[in-house]
Amino acid sequence: MKETDSRASGVVLQEYLSLLNDASLTLDPQGRDVRLLRAWGVLRYILTGPVECNQCQTKVRLAIPIISERFSGETLEYACLCTNCTFKELQRARRIIMQVGKVRVEYPHEDAIA
Repeated sequence: MKETDSRASGVVLQEYLSLLNDASLTLDPQGRDVRLLRAWGVLRYILTGPVECNQCQTKVRLAIPIISERFSGETLEYACLCTNCTFKELQRARRIIMQVGKVRVEYPHEDAIA
């Protein structure tokens, strides 16, 4: 392994540990879950490298599974969406759900926010 690869891996590992620490100190449950999902995405990146977006095939660093509940009643599951495709999906969905194990964060369509 090259020294620069080792240094980059150390930085990513530090980011992972920092996100876990931040999550443990966060009193807001949604904020904690967002940090835990990001930490999981960083760990997945450490272990497997980038993942391709299911829509546009862009390389994604923080690949988090997404469930889209569309207005039509259809439910779609994605292993990974890039940021742009996530926002496009949210325009077509009643809500999107990012979930790993028991950690779950929901984002409603802007029309559903009161």
